[in-house]
Amino acid sequence: MKKFVFKATALAIGALVGSAAFASVNLDTSTTTGTFAKELNFSSTAPGVAIAAGQTIATKLGFGVSGGQDRYVRVDLNGAKLATVAAGTNIVNSTLAFANSTVVQGGAVGDTYVIYQVTAAGAGHAASDALVITLPSLHVTNGNAANVGTTYALYETAVAAVNNAAGTSLYKNSGDLLKFASGLAWSLTTNTTTASVESSFKKFTTATTTGAAVPTASVLTSKVGSLSFTVAPGVLNTAGTQVQLEDLVQATTQAVFTGDFSAAGTLNTSTDGCATVGAALTLNAAKTSANFALPVTGAAAYSRDLCYVVNGTTAVAAQTINAALDLTPATAANSLDVPAAPIGSITRDGTELQAPFATIHPDYLARVVLTSQHSADATVEASVITEDGVSCPAVNGAYVIKAGKQLFIDVNKICPALSTGTRLAVKLVIAAPNNTISGVFNNMNYNRTTGATDSLTSYPLLRPGTN
Repeated sequence: MKKFVFKATALAIGALVGSAAFASVNLDTSTTTGTFAKELNFSSTAPGVAIAAGQTIATKLGFGVSGGQDRYVRVDLNGAKLATVAAGTNIVNSTLAFANSTVVQGGAVGDTYVIYQVTAAGAGHAASDALVITLPSLHVTNGNAANVGTTYALYETAVAAVNNAAGTSLYKNSGDLLKFASGLAWSLTTNTTTASVESSFKKFTTATTTGAAVPTASVLTSKVGSLSFTVAPGVLNTAGTQVQLEDLVQATTQAVFTGDFSAAGTLNTSTDGCATVGAALTLNAAKTSANFALPVTGAAAYSRDLCYVVNGTTAVAAQTINAALDLTPATAANSLDVPAAPIGSITRDGTELQAPFATIHPDYLARVVLTSQHSADATVEASVITEDGVSCPAVNGAYVIKAGKQLFIDVNKICPALSTGTRLAVKLVIAAPNNTISGVFNNMNYNRTTGATDSLTSYPLLRPGTN
């Protein structure tokens, strides 16, 4: 079988193109190779950059041509336009060649089609002969929102090629010339760790060795989860080569972690599962977020573990911790931030109960009542959650519920400084398994002289995350 190559060259192709990988489509097999980074701006509007010349369309000629006859090859683009001028040259088939080829219509910068007039060599060419069309540089016009398609058609006359009417071609075939996918590869691997009830949730149940920051095995450190940041292999940049981080992002690109880090001594990253930890990340003042800079050059995978080193004096909140990718796009990129997603979670192996509404009033006795079916005495840490603008300067929160007994705690004794009429919620953290502790909030109209009660309301205490 004979084969010829049909090259439509650009006026100027840089030296970089010679080493490019390029993309190609074989219309006969419906095969497209090469995928471009969808974050890149391939438009003709600044700062867009054209996809380099060298993308190819392979197809059979589709209809035989006798020696000396003229035919017209039309190539249409759907979702792209020419960034440089097309030229008809180098139609080669071993020792045979078209006698002549030239651009006769279209092919200018901004055009979405080009028509080539070809003159068959003396021996002619068969319908099955293979044709490869090498395109000039391209601008994408659909914002990378869909594949860029192309149509090859062979016409007998110039009029038919220009009119491009259905049913008038000798042969026609279509396919996807360019495909798009994310050039960035960002992934999270979640982990679940447990705050220990035996320490009133101020430490973790499993010890981690943490090197310089905490040099011995410690229950103060936990691996929250892991992240990986790199480029997607096989995804191309504007030159048609493997996309690099610098094609997509620039300095100040960061990973951002959000959660309740009120118990944090530090947040750190690690390369070995938090066996050792790196420099501490900077927490915001509210201890609800932290971030660190990511690399912005090359293609090497960047993987890190997130380590939570707690202070040992503040209870660790049961929660889901999220990670997001906060991108600063490169000049010719339209990189979008990657929204927050879970990187890990912290659970508690004890009991937390809440009375979501209570009041302090001289005519009422408000109290929480706990019942234990635990086999051992358990500490109870009581605190209050107040309205905005109301604070509790000193909490009287340390209690013990005996094994198999009840415990009554008056609300006004938890924070004695709160004034009459204050509305609040009560939180109780009990160092006992969750299935062994129950409780109610109890409110009554109480005559402190006679001990008589003339009204009584009660409701079960809530278990955060389950009610």
